[in-house]
Amino acid sequence: MIKVPHFNLKFKSMFITGCYILGILSMGYISYDHLHTTEEKTELLELAYNLNNIILEVRRYEKNFLLYYKEEALQENKRYLELAIDTEKTILSRGGRLKIAPMLLEFDKHLIAYQSSMEQLSQRKSDNSAEYTRMVDRLREQGKKMTELSEDLVGFERSQIHEILKFLKAQLVVWSAMAVGLGVLLPSLMISKIFRPLTIIKGATEDIALGRFNSIEVINTRDEMQQVMEAFNTMVRELGRRQDQLVQSKKLSSIGTLTAGVAHQLNNPLNNISTSCQIAIAELQSGDMVLLNRMLKNIDQETMRARDVVKGLLEFSRVQDFSLRPWELADVVKRAVRLVQSQVPSDIHIQVEIAEDLVVPMDSQRMQEVFLNLIINASQAIRGSGLITITAARDASGHEIVIEVKDTGEGVSEEIQGRLFDPFYTTKEEGQGTGLGLSVVYGIIQKHDGNITVKSSPGQGASFFITLPLSCKIIA
Repeated sequence: MIKVPHFNLKFKSMFITGCYILGILSMGYISYDHLHTTEEKTELLELAYNLNNIILEVRRYEKNFLLYYKEEALQENKRYLELAIDTEKTILSRGGRLKIAPMLLEFDKHLIAYQSSMEQLSQRKSDNSAEYTRMVDRLREQGKKMTELSEDLVGFERSQIHEILKFLKAQLVVWSAMAVGLGVLLPSLMISKIFRPLTIIKGATEDIALGRFNSIEVINTRDEMQQVMEAFNTMVRELGRRQDQLVQSKKLSSIGTLTAGVAHQLNNPLNNISTSCQIAIAELQSGDMVLLNRMLKNIDQETMRARDVVKGLLEFSRVQDFSLRPWELADVVKRAVRLVQSQVPSDIHIQVEIAEDLVVPMDSQRMQEVFLNLIINASQAIRGSGLITITAARDASGHEIVIEVKDTGEGVSEEIQGRLFDPFYTTKEEGQGTGLGLSVVYGIIQKHDGNITVKSSPGQGASFFITLPLSCKIIA
């Protein structure tokens, strides 16, 4: 099996940047090479124009010589021929490796022939002989051919420059398209390899701030970003575990608070059991079966009452995994009320107005912790007598249940409401509270995919609204 090498993010960034720079340098080099060729062609075109003009001068003095046979015209013809030869050599030295070379060699052949013919013709006087006429015709034909070739040189170089310019235009379009493509591709790679994972992590951190400890999908980037995402998931799992520990520690703290109340709740049925036993023993000899039967039933009822108190405390304190199951909301709330009843002052009445048949998917133990904390929090906000009301109803859509825990306490100012669910934030005096109760409540509600808000005004009590979905995936 071939092992795929893993490259770190630094190497990938440097590789992409290097490819981009290499591409730009390649484009620049190719463009420079074509511009340099265009410059050479321009110089050759100028020389070709000069050569064409020289040939035209050669032909002009040739004509003057044939008409007037002046030595001055012959000398000028020779001079321009030598100039043409020098210009031709210059062009050949620069264009020897170019396509113009064959044309220059052809031109050179005709130029030498023309020069030889002109030399022969200059040594004879004008006459009407057939041979002289043939020599003149040959000279003119060679001159005409030379002129055509020089014009062809000019035309060829002009067309070459046009072709190069046309190619440069097309090249510019291609380079621009490639630059745009790279400009789109590179950011896409950056988004895919860096910004997309960062966006996922950012969303996950926002969920953590809301109390939702959800793992993220790890993108297989084979670099540091993948390692960061894997480390993030490890952190999320650890935070979830620590939150569960925090909830459990708060629960143990609540158990400690409830212990005195539970002892008080157990004291009454135990006293009744003791009294009933003493009466039964005293009446045992008389054989009053009716009285004995009533006392035994009383002992049984009080025993069941004490068992329910202990059972409720044990269920509340037991550590178990998060589990969503359909529960009757009224039963969960009433169990929480029974546990906390002894901690609420006697002049504070707790009123539960929830339909008995209202079933909500929840973790009953954790929701019991929610109501326990909210009731204790509400009772501590009430000075003197007061009322705590717990109600529940479906929302307008019918997909969620809205639970309200309302008290007639002192209320909460608007600036404090935004921090009520922050861990370790408390409005109580030092040593009177940990500031974890409402934070734990918030975390539990978020774990149920629900939401909790507070509405309050100073002096007018406070209402905590819990919204829970009525349809969710049951986790048993």
